[in-house]
Amino acid sequence: MSIDLTKLSEPLDEKAITQHPTKTYLSSIKAIYVTERFNDVFGIGKWTQKVQTEHVNHETGMVVVKVTFEVPELNIYYESFGGNDNGGSNNKNFDLGDAYKGATTDALTKIGSYLGVAIDVFKGLNDNKKPSQNDNRPWLTEDGFKWLMSLDATKEDIKKAFSTRRMKKDYRTQLEAKL
Repeated sequence: MSIDLTKLSEPLDEKAITQHPTKTYLSSIKAIYVTERFNDVFGIGKWTQKVQTEHVNHETGMVVVKVTFEVPELNIYYESFGGNDNGGSNNKNFDLGDAYKGATTDALTKIGSYLGVAIDVFKGLNDNKKPSQNDNRPWLTEDGFKWLMSLDATKEDIKKAFSTRRMKKDYRTQLEAKL
């Protein structure tokens, strides 16, 4: 069986890349598309991942794992850490299993980047898919930002600003922290 490693770095389906839910200036890659690319290139059952727990904090819900990725037939070996914060045992949506899965897919996606999967996204060549590139919304002014940071602004006002205004990364970061 012939394996074409150049297929690893072919662009992913456009549905694989979305806007990060909280850091809206970043892209997010759906991990299942990385898994699919590994299966397409290496073959189902021809690659393995081993997960080791490195850190668990039940109060905060933080899980860190180390994933070892191997394709024995090609002598490919990578290790990466992944993390997930599931909100802790005091959070009503706390699910330690989901935290482990999230940490594992975080590490596996990082390993995919080492192998060239979604490399166009990491290089910024996929920026035309980010809303800011073709965004016709007006920019948030300094006065508008100051008002949103004031005590008069509600969380709804801030959320509305995110959807109706483009803004500097610094403004967005400070407003996200206020939420």
